[in-house]
Amino acid sequence: MKKTSSAVTRVSTDMFIQQGSWALGFLAIVLLMIYIGVGIGSSMGVNVRAGIAEEDFFSIVYRSTKGFMLVIGIISAYGFLSYYVRHGITRRDFFNGAALAAVYLSLAFPVVVGLVNWIIGMLTSHDAGSTLLLQKFDNNWLLILVSYGVQIFIYYLMGWMIGSGFYRFGWIRGLGWIAVALVLIGFMDALWQFELASIWEQWLPVTTAFSVTLPVSLAGSVAVILIALLLIRLITRKVTIKM
Repeated sequence: MKKTSSAVTRVSTDMFIQQGSWALGFLAIVLLMIYIGVGIGSSMGVNVRAGIAEEDFFSIVYRSTKGFMLVIGIISAYGFLSYYVRHGITRRDFFNGAALAAVYLSLAFPVVVGLVNWIIGMLTSHDAGSTLLLQKFDNNWLLILVSYGVQIFIYYLMGWMIGSGFYRFGWIRGLGWIAVALVLIGFMDALWQFELASIWEQWLPVTTAFSVTLPVSLAGSVAVILIALLLIRLITRKVTIKM
Protein backbone atom coordinates (compact mmCIF):
# COMPACT_ATOMS: atom_id res chain seq x y z
CA MET A 1 0.00 0.00 0.00
CA LYS A 2 2.81 2.40 0.88
CA LYS A 3 4.56 1.62 -2.40
CA THR A 4 1.36 2.27 -4.33
CA SER A 5 0.81 5.56 -2.50
CA SER A 6 4.38 6.61 -3.25
CA ALA A 7 3.98 5.79 -6.95
CA VAL A 8 0.72 7.76 -7.20
CA THR A 9 2.30 10.72 -5.43
CA ARG A 10 5.29 10.62 -7.75
CA VAL A 11 3.13 10.56 -10.87
CA SER A 12 0.77 13.29 -9.67
CA THR A 13 3.59 15.56 -8.53
CA ASP A 14 5.70 15.09 -11.66
CA MET A 15 2.78 15.60 -14.01
CA PHE A 16 1.49 18.64 -12.12
CA ILE A 17 4.91 20.29 -12.22
CA GLN A 18 5.38 19.52 -15.92
CA GLN A 19 1.90 20.49 -16.99
CA GLY A 20 1.91 23.46 -14.62
CA SER A 21 4.98 24.82 -16.40
CA TRP A 22 3.12 24.48 -19.70
CA ALA A 23 0.17 26.30 -18.15
CA LEU A 24 2.36 29.21 -17.04
CA GLY A 25 3.78 29.44 -20.54
CA PHE A 26 0.25 29.40 -21.95
CA LEU A 27 -0.83 32.25 -19.67
CA ALA A 28 2.28 34.24 -20.55
CA ILE A 29 1.50 33.85 -24.27
CA VAL A 30 -2.09 35.01 -23.71
CA LEU A 31 -0.85 38.07 -21.82
CA LEU A 32 1.61 38.92 -24.56
CA MET A 33 -0.99 38.47 -27.28
CA ILE A 34 -3.49 40.70 -25.49
CA TYR A 35 -1.30 43.58 -24.38
CA ILE A 36 1.58 43.59 -26.87
CA GLY A 37 -0.83 42.78 -29.68
CA VAL A 38 -3.09 45.64 -28.55
CA GLY A 39 -0.10 47.98 -28.46
CA ILE A 40 1.00 47.00 -31.97
CA GLY A 41 -2.54 47.30 -33.28
CA SER A 42 -2.99 50.72 -31.69
CA SER A 43 0.29 51.93 -33.18
CA MET A 44 -1.03 50.91 -36.60
CA GLY A 45 -4.19 52.92 -36.08
CA VAL A 46 -6.47 49.94 -35.42
CA ASN A 47 -9.07 50.56 -32.70
CA VAL A 48 -8.51 47.26 -30.91
CA ARG A 49 -9.33 48.65 -27.48
CA ALA A 50 -13.01 48.83 -28.29
CA GLY A 51 -12.92 45.28 -29.57
CA ILE A 52 -11.58 43.82 -26.33
CA ALA A 53 -13.46 46.05 -23.93
CA GLU A 54 -15.70 43.15 -23.02
CA GLU A 55 -13.00 40.50 -23.54
CA ASP A 56 -10.44 41.17 -20.84
CA PHE A 57 -7.68 38.80 -19.72
CA PHE A 58 -9.94 36.64 -17.57
CA SER A 59 -12.67 36.35 -20.21
CA ILE A 60 -10.19 35.30 -22.88
CA VAL A 61 -8.40 32.81 -20.61
CA TYR A 62 -11.71 31.41 -19.36
CA ARG A 63 -12.54 30.23 -22.86
CA SER A 64 -9.10 29.45 -24.28
CA THR A 65 -8.04 27.31 -21.30
CA LYS A 66 -10.58 24.71 -22.34
CA GLY A 67 -8.69 24.03 -25.56
CA PHE A 68 -5.39 24.02 -23.70
CA MET A 69 -6.63 21.46 -21.17
CA LEU A 70 -8.06 19.32 -23.95
CA VAL A 71 -4.65 19.21 -25.66
CA ILE A 72 -2.62 18.35 -22.56
CA GLY A 73 -5.19 15.71 -21.69
CA ILE A 74 -4.47 14.08 -25.03
CA ILE A 75 -0.73 14.37 -24.38
CA SER A 76 -1.12 12.63 -21.02
CA ALA A 77 -2.54 9.58 -22.80
CA TYR A 78 0.30 9.35 -25.29
CA GLY A 79 3.45 10.71 -23.67
CA PHE A 80 3.05 10.20 -19.95
CA LEU A 81 1.38 6.76 -19.93
CA SER A 82 4.12 5.09 -21.97
CA TYR A 83 6.87 6.82 -20.00
CA TYR A 84 5.67 5.84 -16.54
CA VAL A 85 4.68 2.26 -17.37
CA ARG A 86 8.10 1.70 -18.96
CA HIS A 87 9.61 2.91 -15.68
CA GLY A 88 7.74 0.45 -13.52
CA ILE A 89 4.54 2.36 -12.68
CA THR A 90 1.39 0.26 -12.96
CA ARG A 91 -1.46 1.40 -15.15
CA ARG A 92 -3.68 1.81 -12.09
CA ASP A 93 -1.13 3.97 -10.27
CA PHE A 94 -0.66 6.07 -13.39
CA PHE A 95 -4.42 6.52 -13.70
CA ASN A 96 -4.76 7.64 -10.08
CA GLY A 97 -1.72 9.90 -10.26
CA ALA A 98 -2.74 11.50 -13.56
CA ALA A 99 -6.26 12.12 -12.25
CA LEU A 100 -4.85 13.82 -9.16
CA ALA A 101 -2.53 15.95 -11.29
CA ALA A 102 -5.54 17.06 -13.35
CA VAL A 103 -7.38 18.01 -10.15
CA TYR A 104 -4.38 20.01 -8.91
CA LEU A 105 -4.08 21.82 -12.24
CA SER A 106 -7.80 22.59 -12.33
CA LEU A 107 -7.59 24.06 -8.83
CA ALA A 108 -4.43 26.04 -9.55
CA PHE A 109 -5.68 27.62 -12.78
CA PRO A 110 -8.57 29.62 -11.23
CA VAL A 111 -6.35 30.81 -8.36
CA VAL A 112 -3.50 31.96 -10.61
CA VAL A 113 -5.75 33.47 -13.29
CA GLY A 114 -7.86 35.24 -10.68
CA LEU A 115 -4.72 36.65 -9.04
CA VAL A 116 -3.24 37.81 -12.35
CA ASN A 117 -6.55 39.39 -13.32
CA TRP A 118 -6.66 41.24 -9.99
CA ILE A 119 -3.11 42.53 -10.49
CA ILE A 120 -3.96 43.68 -14.01
CA GLY A 121 -7.03 45.45 -12.66
CA MET A 122 -4.92 47.22 -10.04
CA LEU A 123 -2.37 48.34 -12.64
CA THR A 124 -4.82 49.39 -15.34
CA SER A 125 -7.83 50.48 -13.22
CA HIS A 126 -9.94 48.11 -15.32
CA ASP A 127 -13.40 47.33 -13.94
CA ALA A 128 -13.69 43.53 -14.11
CA GLY A 129 -17.40 43.79 -13.37
CA SER A 130 -17.92 45.49 -16.74
CA THR A 131 -17.22 42.29 -18.69
CA LEU A 132 -20.13 40.25 -20.02
CA LEU A 133 -18.67 37.02 -18.71
CA LEU A 134 -18.76 38.12 -15.09
CA GLN A 135 -22.22 39.60 -15.52
CA LYS A 136 -23.46 36.17 -16.62
CA PHE A 137 -22.53 34.99 -13.13
CA ASP A 138 -24.21 37.95 -11.40
CA ASN A 139 -20.78 39.44 -10.62
CA ASN A 140 -20.08 36.50 -8.30
CA TRP A 141 -16.34 35.77 -8.46
CA LEU A 142 -16.58 32.61 -6.35
CA LEU A 143 -19.19 31.16 -8.69
CA ILE A 144 -17.25 31.98 -11.84
CA LEU A 145 -14.02 30.50 -10.43
CA VAL A 146 -15.83 27.29 -9.42
CA SER A 147 -17.40 27.07 -12.88
CA TYR A 148 -14.00 27.69 -14.44
CA GLY A 149 -12.27 24.95 -12.45
CA VAL A 150 -15.01 22.37 -13.04
CA GLN A 151 -15.21 22.99 -16.77
CA ILE A 152 -11.47 22.91 -17.47
CA PHE A 153 -11.18 19.69 -15.45
CA ILE A 154 -13.85 18.11 -17.63
CA TYR A 155 -12.09 19.30 -20.79
CA TYR A 156 -8.85 17.72 -19.53
CA LEU A 157 -10.69 14.43 -18.98
CA MET A 158 -12.21 14.63 -22.46
CA GLY A 159 -8.75 15.06 -23.97
CA TRP A 160 -7.42 12.19 -21.86
CA MET A 161 -10.32 9.98 -22.94
CA ILE A 162 -9.89 10.84 -26.63
CA GLY A 163 -6.14 10.30 -26.47
CA SER A 164 -6.61 6.99 -24.67
CA GLY A 165 -9.14 5.86 -27.25
CA PHE A 166 -6.77 6.58 -30.13
CA TYR A 167 -3.84 5.08 -28.19
CA ARG A 168 -5.59 1.76 -27.67
CA PHE A 169 -7.91 1.38 -30.66
CA GLY A 170 -6.13 3.27 -33.44
CA TRP A 171 -7.39 6.02 -35.70
CA ILE A 172 -10.57 4.48 -37.09
CA ARG A 173 -12.21 3.31 -33.88
CA GLY A 174 -10.59 6.18 -32.00
CA LEU A 175 -12.86 8.59 -33.86
CA GLY A 176 -15.77 7.17 -31.90
CA TRP A 177 -14.28 8.57 -28.70
CA ILE A 178 -14.38 12.05 -30.17
CA ALA A 179 -18.12 11.59 -30.61
CA VAL A 180 -18.46 10.43 -27.00
CA ALA A 181 -16.48 13.44 -25.81
CA LEU A 182 -18.65 15.83 -27.84
CA VAL A 183 -21.80 14.42 -26.28
CA LEU A 184 -20.41 14.76 -22.75
CA ILE A 185 -19.06 18.27 -23.40
CA GLY A 186 -22.36 19.31 -24.96
CA PHE A 187 -24.23 18.03 -21.90
CA MET A 188 -21.84 19.87 -19.58
CA ASP A 189 -22.11 23.10 -21.56
CA ALA A 190 -25.90 22.84 -21.53
CA LEU A 191 -25.71 22.63 -17.73
CA TRP A 192 -23.55 25.75 -17.58
CA GLN A 193 -25.31 27.27 -20.64
CA PHE A 194 -22.25 28.14 -22.68
CA GLU A 195 -20.77 27.75 -26.14
CA LEU A 196 -21.76 24.25 -27.25
CA ALA A 197 -25.25 24.40 -25.80
CA SER A 198 -26.53 26.38 -28.79
CA ILE A 199 -25.01 23.87 -31.22
CA TRP A 200 -27.31 21.11 -29.99
CA GLU A 201 -30.33 23.30 -30.76
CA GLN A 202 -29.25 23.40 -34.42
CA TRP A 203 -28.85 19.64 -34.77
CA LEU A 204 -31.31 18.10 -32.33
CA PRO A 205 -35.02 18.74 -31.58
CA VAL A 206 -34.21 20.09 -28.12
CA THR A 207 -33.90 23.49 -26.53
CA THR A 208 -31.34 24.81 -24.09
CA ALA A 209 -33.40 27.90 -23.30
CA PHE A 210 -34.01 26.88 -19.72
CA SER A 211 -32.66 27.96 -16.37
CA VAL A 212 -30.34 25.55 -14.57
CA THR A 213 -29.68 26.02 -10.88
CA LEU A 214 -26.16 25.81 -9.47
CA PRO A 215 -26.73 22.51 -7.59
CA VAL A 216 -28.03 20.90 -10.79
CA SER A 217 -25.04 22.21 -12.77
CA LEU A 218 -22.60 20.86 -10.18
CA ALA A 219 -24.39 17.50 -9.85
CA GLY A 220 -24.50 17.07 -13.63
CA SER A 221 -20.82 18.00 -13.90
CA VAL A 222 -19.92 15.42 -11.24
CA ALA A 223 -21.83 12.80 -13.24
CA VAL A 224 -19.88 13.73 -16.40
CA ILE A 225 -16.60 13.53 -14.46
CA LEU A 226 -17.41 10.09 -13.05
CA ILE A 227 -18.47 8.76 -16.47
CA ALA A 228 -15.28 10.09 -18.06
CA LEU A 229 -13.04 8.63 -15.36
CA LEU A 230 -14.78 5.26 -15.65
CA LEU A 231 -14.37 5.18 -19.42
CA ILE A 232 -10.70 6.21 -19.20
CA ARG A 233 -10.03 3.49 -16.65
CA LEU A 234 -11.76 0.87 -18.80
CA ILE A 235 -9.74 1.93 -21.86
CA THR A 236 -6.35 2.01 -20.14
CA ARG A 237 -6.69 -0.87 -17.68
CA LYS A 238 -5.23 -3.47 -20.04
CA VAL A 239 -3.89 -1.28 -22.83
CA THR A 240 -0.75 -2.45 -24.62
CA ILE A 241 2.05 0.02 -24.03
CA LYS A 242 3.65 1.30 -27.22
CA MET A 243 7.41 1.53 -27.10
